[in-house]
Amino acid sequence: GLMLRSDQLEVTSVVRDLALAPNCYDSMLHFFRASSWSLTEIRRCWFSAVSKYAPLYKEENAHVLVGDGVKQSKEGRRMPGVKKLYQESENSAKPEYIHGHMFGGLGILAGNVRNWACIPLSIRLHDGLQAAREWEGACGSDASHVVQMVEDAYQAALAFGDCLLLLDRYFLTVPAL
Repeated sequence: GLMLRSDQLEVTSVVRDLALAPNCYDSMLHFFRASSWSLTEIRRCWFSAVSKYAPLYKEENAHVLVGDGVKQSKEGRRMPGVKKLYQESENSAKPEYIHGHMFGGLGILAGNVRNWACIPLSIRLHDGLQAAREWEGACGSDASHVVQMVEDAYQAALAFGDCLLLLDRYFLTVPAL
């Protein structure tokens, strides 16, 4: 729902943005908890659609993947995934620590050198889910944010073929290599 909604009201946003009847709210809750679909299968279908319909950019016969992380401040400290995060920013206006979510996003370049676009492939919560992994039926990785970004890129490379991965220096760590 993160890529689909226009505000931060979770399932309510999805119902509103898709112009669904308000009585669809309960059905949407069941949809997000359903065992009839899997994130892996949805991702495979999305990768297939992007590969088939997007004018993907290539650099020396390799697709270009772009990844980055973002820390999103949250007021509710008891929400799943919220944890104390260190801000590496050189901006003195930002606090040194925030409570929030750490997201990792991965996209693929489309278009040409004069007119690029980055098509999102995945946006996932990468850190702070230790407690949620104990829930029944939960899936998630206990790998670091950096390693999860590399794992996301690997899954994309399996679907798209040869790829270059562009990340900023934050990701240049021994576990990533």
